[in-house]
Amino acid sequence: MHRTAARVTGALFITATVAGVISAALLGGGTGGGAHRQSAGALAVLVMAGAIAMIPAALFPVLKVYSESSAVGYVVARTVEVVLLLPAAFGPLILVAAGDGGLDPAVRSVLDTQDTWGYAPAALFFCLSALLLNVVLFRSRLVPRWLPGWALTGVALYVTDAGLVMFGGLTTASPAHAALVVPLAVNEMVLAVWLLVKGFRTPTG
Repeated sequence: MHRTAARVTGALFITATVAGVISAALLGGGTGGGAHRQSAGALAVLVMAGAIAMIPAALFPVLKVYSESSAVGYVVARTVEVVLLLPAAFGPLILVAAGDGGLDPAVRSVLDTQDTWGYAPAALFFCLSALLLNVVLFRSRLVPRWLPGWALTGVALYVTDAGLVMFGGLTTASPAHAALVVPLAVNEMVLAVWLLVKGFRTPTG
């Protein structure tokens, strides 16, 4: 069971990250791109959200053995994250459907700035989920401790970034933003590959 859970989780982490990178590339200039670009970006967000939503289901049977409360918290945090990500998908689709001049200017302004106001809350719940997951991984030794240790450092940087974006200290287009989020993003990919190749370890104490 643990081997299957590890492989599914690794594949879902990679799917979510690849879809997230694609959506960022397509929607990185806001929602002002062409209709096809916006639609493709929105689809990528939906793929990312779907993968994220399935990760807790794959991990729950493993995590609950070591901490049922953390396992439940992980499910809740990732579910809220998915809900907060959905406007990033529906916003571009609404703009495409409305066309030029077919949407109230105030509504268009809100959708155009979703990358700013929507990012921070989703990022905070992502960080909460990463914290819960990696504390369990660290204590259980299901993976080498350097992996969750790295992740916990990355969580601190990611939370800092979310706070700065929320209060206008950074934008999601700034180099400092990338520097703060990359460590945790890379860690997640290393964890995904580890799970695909080696799976969860049998704890030795």
